[in-house]
Amino acid sequence: MSLETSSDGLSEDTFVLDDKLARIRTQINSKLDNQKHLALILSAVEENIEEQKNEKTPVAYFVSFLSLLNQSVKDDVIVDSGLATTTAYFLDLVLPFTPKPLLKAKFSEILTKLAPALTNPESEAPLIRSTIGALESLLLAQDNQQWNSNGNISPKRAFVGLLELSFDPRPKVRRRAQDSVNKILSNPPPSPSPAHSVSSLAGDISLTKLTSLIEESRKNKTSNKELNSQIIHCLQLIGSITSSNSWPVNKIEPLCDILLEISKTSDQYLVSAAFSAFEGLFKSMADVINLEKFSNVLNIIFDLKPSKNDTHLAASWLAVVAKALECFGKSSPQDAIRRIPQYFPIISEFLSSESQDIYSSASQCLIAIITEVIPDNYLLNPGTVEEVTEEIYELMDDTITYLAEYIEKELLSIKFQYATKDILEFISATILKLRTRCNPDFLGIVGVVGEWRTNETDQFPYNTEADNVIAASISTMGPDVVLGVLPLNLSNGNSQGRAWLLPLLRDNVRFTDLNYYKKSILPIIEFFESKISASSNKESVNVKIFQTIVDQIWSLLPHFCDLPKDLIVAFDDSFAAHLSDLMYSRVELRVPICHALRLLVESNLAYREGALEDDLLTIQEFPISQAVKNLEYLSTKASNILSVLFNVYSSTLPESRGFVLETIDSYLQVMSNEDLEITFNKVCGLFKTSLDQEASQEKSKHDNSPKLSVTMMDLIVAMAKYVPETSYNALFTIFSGTVTSGQDALTQKRAYRIISKLCETEKGKVAIRGFINEIERVFIETTEGTHSSARASRLNAISEILDLLPETDLYFIPATLQEIIISTKDVNERTRELSYTILIKMGNAMLKGGVVENSKVPGFPEDSPNTEANITEYLTMVSAGLAAQAPHMISATITAISCLMFEFKDKLPTEVLLEICSTVELFLTHNSREIAKSAIGFVKVEVLSLPEELIKNNLKELLEKLMKWSHEHKGHFKSKVKHILERLIRKFGIEEVENAIPEQDRKLVANIKKSRNRAKRKQQEETEEDGKSTSGEKKFVSAYEEALYDSDSDDDNDNEEVDQRKSNKKAPAQFILEKGEDPLNLLDRQTLAHISSSKPSKFSKKDVKESQFKTKNGKLVFNDNDNDEDPLANKGSGLDAYLEAVKQAPIRGQRNKLKYKRGNRNAEDDWSDDEQDTPETSNRTKNPNKGKNLTNSRVNKPKQKFKARKKL
Repeated sequence: MSLETSSDGLSEDTFVLDDKLARIRTQINSKLDNQKHLALILSAVEENIEEQKNEKTPVAYFVSFLSLLNQSVKDDVIVDSGLATTTAYFLDLVLPFTPKPLLKAKFSEILTKLAPALTNPESEAPLIRSTIGALESLLLAQDNQQWNSNGNISPKRAFVGLLELSFDPRPKVRRRAQDSVNKILSNPPPSPSPAHSVSSLAGDISLTKLTSLIEESRKNKTSNKELNSQIIHCLQLIGSITSSNSWPVNKIEPLCDILLEISKTSDQYLVSAAFSAFEGLFKSMADVINLEKFSNVLNIIFDLKPSKNDTHLAASWLAVVAKALECFGKSSPQDAIRRIPQYFPIISEFLSSESQDIYSSASQCLIAIITEVIPDNYLLNPGTVEEVTEEIYELMDDTITYLAEYIEKELLSIKFQYATKDILEFISATILKLRTRCNPDFLGIVGVVGEWRTNETDQFPYNTEADNVIAASISTMGPDVVLGVLPLNLSNGNSQGRAWLLPLLRDNVRFTDLNYYKKSILPIIEFFESKISASSNKESVNVKIFQTIVDQIWSLLPHFCDLPKDLIVAFDDSFAAHLSDLMYSRVELRVPICHALRLLVESNLAYREGALEDDLLTIQEFPISQAVKNLEYLSTKASNILSVLFNVYSSTLPESRGFVLETIDSYLQVMSNEDLEITFNKVCGLFKTSLDQEASQEKSKHDNSPKLSVTMMDLIVAMAKYVPETSYNALFTIFSGTVTSGQDALTQKRAYRIISKLCETEKGKVAIRGFINEIERVFIETTEGTHSSARASRLNAISEILDLLPETDLYFIPATLQEIIISTKDVNERTRELSYTILIKMGNAMLKGGVVENSKVPGFPEDSPNTEANITEYLTMVSAGLAAQAPHMISATITAISCLMFEFKDKLPTEVLLEICSTVELFLTHNSREIAKSAIGFVKVEVLSLPEELIKNNLKELLEKLMKWSHEHKGHFKSKVKHILERLIRKFGIEEVENAIPEQDRKLVANIKKSRNRAKRKQQEETEEDGKSTSGEKKFVSAYEEALYDSDSDDDNDNEEVDQRKSNKKAPAQFILEKGEDPLNLLDRQTLAHISSSKPSKFSKKDVKESQFKTKNGKLVFNDNDNDEDPLANKGSGLDAYLEAVKQAPIRGQRNKLKYKRGNRNAEDDWSDDEQDTPETSNRTKNPNKGKNLTNSRVNKPKQKFKARKKL
């Protein structure tokens, strides 16, 4: 700990300790007993220190808490467990700030008092954890001489105790002990040896423990979870030791042996723990470069190489090798790269394994070696950076040549045919890592893979992986290099075409030569277009294929324009003119051409701003200065390109020309100020001309085509943030004239966007500050003349103006406040959100202070006195809307007040909050639903955000007014009131709310109470049901077996009907119709015909006997007597049937409930209130009370409540 002193003489550690203790002092009123107990003990200790007239220093706290620990632990017996735990917690907190000389001098006494808490078997986990922390601080303060001393009371003996606690079965205790061991070993005392004096002791104890556990596990043939847990705990301790770089050198080999043996086990947790230990070992050696030590470890690991078909150990060994070489590469990349030819063949042997897991692991191991061992800067040319020398460049050149030859001659041979997929993935990763250095060594590999992909007759199964290899080659070596090896052959009929390369080119081309596209790829379009034009049948398959190829080639253009290397040479006037002509003549090509033109600018702009500054290879090949030259060249072409784009934009429909505007915006960024001013003046002239023409033609011409004035206004808005300062006068003149006239909503909306666009740049903000008075005047004058569709754009502009509003112009806030308030009720969601944002911005502006000149506010007298700007005055301005006559305005004002009170509740005085609440609550009794809805929303905000005391004092009056709407269902008033009541009950308790609520409405509180209790009971029941194992239910391995074998008897039909009624609207049950003795084949297409949503009844012998069909001589005989089969034969006339239906019809009873007649009797009083019990079902049910006195019978409660949604 540092002991730097401040100006008042106190050390910085004292301030840190005071800060930690201050947090504990605030818990004196905590509802949690443990936090409150800590605060009480601290308060008592501080009172004792003050009584003794001592300063509250770390030493004073340390002595006080140590004496308290001595009182709670006597004669190795814990007298007061709670006090001991609290005291140990404070000692853990205070000891790091205690002076080290004191801890050295009093080591024996302190350790004697701490030891009982660690050694007592009755000690609980919190006490042990805190004591471990205190012991850690004590041991960190000891010097090397004390560490080397021997005895029962010595740092070494205490450290052994920590090691023993590292095997504790309690997770938190074990973890704290392991962390302490790691910290102690990571911070050795000053000595000649860089390692800690007890590092060898820690290694011996942990390795001995691990060895004994492994021996015990060998004896137990069956898996022992407890023993495995102990091994994992031991491995975690070894990981803590190795990560501190303290593992003894002579123990590395036995440790590797044991860890690899553990990796053989099938227990994934043991394997994971072993890998963590390996990783700690490698990291410790990577932090401090020790090549000899690392080389020994690597040799040991490779000596332990398993068989290539060893399914238990091979994958684990490969993972360890990958991690080892990764760490070796970080510590000494040159040595690691030199060893690649040595290790590569050894690892590649596993690619010929018969196990997929093994050869997949081998592929991942090779990928890790290539990607992690080779640093990116080693791929640069010599002299580019200091680290890259001629020797390193030659080393990388030899390594890349070796890799290419080994892959082409060995890995792509038939020996590794089973791992072809994984080898292709490895090749892709290698090419992406080595990038341009792959050329020309890897071209042979690309040719082989390309032939596999091209030859469709062999049906190569790994086309996706082959495509990835070729895609990686295109993105790193360039399309010209890849197409040199694998030509497209689209116009050459003698060779096999490779049209499948076009999508790969589209997705992977970047940072290449645009000239190659012009000369080699673009001419193919002419060939296919001539074929299309020569075809007589335009709907033939060949024509469609040709057109698809043409479209794919045009889709390549934007990607070749993404940071091209030869922009100045390739993008000449002839090519630009060709693209311009195509945009005029071919509408379908406007999207790819505009995309290409935009990428020419944006890619160079992003590169100039440092988008790829971490990509050393790209910067080496294409310096940033070249991007600057490209932008300068494009600025000379920008004027002509913009002229074309303006014409294209004007001739395109509004809903499909956004991409053209984006391209225009890109070229405006690189255009020179002189050209920009000239272009802007031309557009302004066209805008004025179009306005005059439209004014004269407005009455005579009405069509759906976009107005030229709107199009020109779009261009003016796009140019607004780029125009030079000399054009600002014209720009603001257009703004004020267009907004004030208000003739066209589309034009007015775009005029407001001028302000928003200007605020996107610092130059524009400066211009707005210069014209701020004129802009404010325009906004105030056009309050009433704004079209509803332009409201959102206007509010967005006002929001930007408020950010730039000077303190002298605060009158703008009350001048526009009414419009903002009324906008909170706008139908447009974006308008509402902006209005809330503006209200908050206005509040922040008033909060900063200043003077509001009321004489400048429209409607105020010229002699109105100025007012001081503050948040209270702002709330007064907003509250003025409550005096309005229109309910819409009052409702909007209440909504605005709710928003502001929630935002500024901490900055408003209590008196103002009380006044606002009492005023708004009066509107709860208003008859207008719109006002009441906003008032209820205000009450919800009030309940959620204001202090409890404010609400509690006014709770009775609030509830009296609020409960007026508790019986109103429209607009969800009742549910909102109920929700507020639930919040109040949660905050103040049910008794407090019940006492404050009117007596006639207390049943709502009772309902809430019942609902809460019901929810608790339901939750408890669900918990109990989840806790119980479904012992009474049959368990099956799969749903298929359950459907097949879980056949219930016929007696369960009734139970299933009850269960279906209980499940209400759950997913419908499905049943399998049996078809003989054979089980149902779920893979059969006819399976669906044998699945029913209702349970089928079994066809028994009884059903056969009762069948209506007669047989004679093996034939079916039907009864000719139709009267017996006539269901209406025993019925009377139609009138009798009508009377019977009327008698059985339901009638309305109490509470408007339906009543059905029970049974077949004609008794007038035998009716049921069950709305779900139809006459048909009641007739089938026998009346149990038949023949009894019905006056004593009870009306059964219906099983299912009547649902209001169900129509009768």
